[in-house]
Formats: sequence, structure tokens, C-alpha cells
Amino acid sequence: MMAKTERLPVSVVGGFLGAGKTSLLNRLLQETGGRRLGLIVNDFGDINIDEQLIVARDETMITLANGCICCSIGNDFLRALVALVTRPDPPDQIVIEASGVANPARIASIARADRSLHLQGVTVLVDAVNFCQQLGDPLLKDTLEGQVRAADLVILTKVDIASDEEVIKARDAVRNISPDVRMIASPVEALPVDLVFDLGDPHQTSDAPLAEPHHPFWSGTFASDQPCDVDVLRQMLGSLPPNLLRLKGVVSDSEGHGFAVQWVAGRLVIDPHALADPSARSTLVYIGVGEEEASIKDLLATSFV
Repeated sequence: MMAKTERLPVSVVGGFLGAGKTSLLNRLLQETGGRRLGLIVNDFGDINIDEQLIVARDETMITLANGCICCSIGNDFLRALVALVTRPDPPDQIVIEASGVANPARIASIARADRSLHLQGVTVLVDAVNFCQQLGDPLLKDTLEGQVRAADLVILTKVDIASDEEVIKARDAVRNISPDVRMIASPVEALPVDLVFDLGDPHQTSDAPLAEPHHPFWSGTFASDQPCDVDVLRQMLGSLPPNLLRLKGVVSDSEGHGFAVQWVAGRLVIDPHALADPSARSTLVYIGVGEEEASIKDLLATSFV
């Protein structure tokens, strides 16, 4: 794919929904160490809300809007990768974000198979607060274990808000899945970002299939031209169905102020957010597991008047 003789380094960042991948990508873009990054971002949902939430715009970013990156390796993902490496001025480094329900080993296998690319490794973020609870869910267990097994480096995140017991249990659970994986515990904000760029000699994960449906996961999108009552939204998000895993997006209120909304495992953060386009629709994407909830859009609509 590349005309250059030097192989282009590729790093893959994975981890389950809400583990902190977007926060890490923000830091990578802000602390490049002089590298010109090509960033491929994809999230599971009808549209790519992460493209709005990533605030650093100094580096090349290619965003895939539809579906899971592992299920689109034959079309959109490969086109995005080719577009990066065949540029007249290709980046110094490519960082690929696997979707929250993807096995990053499948993405890594693409880089490993292409002689113009050099896979530096797979970093997987693990939510120290919620990992053990999620691992106990039979619908999520295989996904979580597959992500950890794909990792060259596991980062236990949210350790600043987790209890000591939660951190110990999460660490032990990771070790039970992958006894020899490198692992550190750090809030994303304090993480040495160079770890993501150079993981040494990544291990082989060639037994991971290149395509696998993401059932029983489902996703949906809510969009509205009406202003959001943020207080009502905050209250409504306290009563979401138990099989909802993640909700996030950007909304605007009646005064044109923007807000980034992040909800995962019952934890809600709503922060002010500068709107690239003040006239853009408020949009929320959500991801669940098991039987799809048809009532979510109706619940969300109550916050927009």
C-alpha cells in the first residue's frame, strides 16, 4: 500500500464501551511527541459521534461513520487505511480505534499482513470500576475476554474513582484471562502516552477470525432539531433500561449552548462542549445488549421541547 520503503507504524487501541478510548485518543493528538498522526476512529452506531467529541484537530483524522470496524475491513476501513498510507505526505504513525464491542485482534491482523505496515502493538483499556460486573454477564463475557487476549498492553482505567477492591479484582480478572500481558493502572489523564506508540514486539493473534457478527449487541440513534432541556435529560438518564450499555452524544439547549453527554454503566457526565456548527441537530447514539429496547427514543424525546 505504500510507495515508501520504510514501514509505517500502526498502533491499535481497543477496549469495551466507556473504558476511556476517546479520552486517550484526545491525549495522543495533543501530545504527539512531534509525530504526524493519522487517526482512524470508528464507533458502533448509525453515525460517528466520536468525531464530534474529539476536540484536537491538529492531526489527520479519518472517521468511519457506519458500523463496526471489524465488520467493514473489506470496504470502508481498508479504503481509509489506503487513503492514509498512499498520501503524498503520509503520517508518521497510524492509530486505529477499535469499536467498543470489537476484538482488536482482527484489526491488528490487517496491519500484520501488510508488508508496508509495522504493527507496534495493541493497547486495550479496561474499566476498573465496571469490568468484573460486565465480565459476569454471559452476553458480554466472550467480547471482554477476546479484547484482553488481543492486548499487548492492558491499561486499567478509572483507578482514580475505583475502590481498592475494584482495582484488585479487575487486575486479577485480567491476569486470569491473559496471565502474561503487560498491565498498568492509571487514569487516562496521567497515562504516559508513549506506551501506546511503542509496545515492543506484539504477540501473534492469528487465530482470531476476520469477521464475526456483533450480536447480541444493538445500537440506535436519536436526533432532534428541538432544544434540549439538560436538567430533564439528566433526570431521564437516571432511569434508563438495564440492558443499555452506553449512551453518548452532543446536544444544544434553547440558548445555543452545547453539551457533551456521556453515560455508561449508570455513570453520567454532562460537560459544556463547543459546537462546531451551532445549527447542527442534537444527536445521541446508544448501544445495548440482549433484546432491543424500543422505548429509548421515546424516553429521550421527553428532554427535547
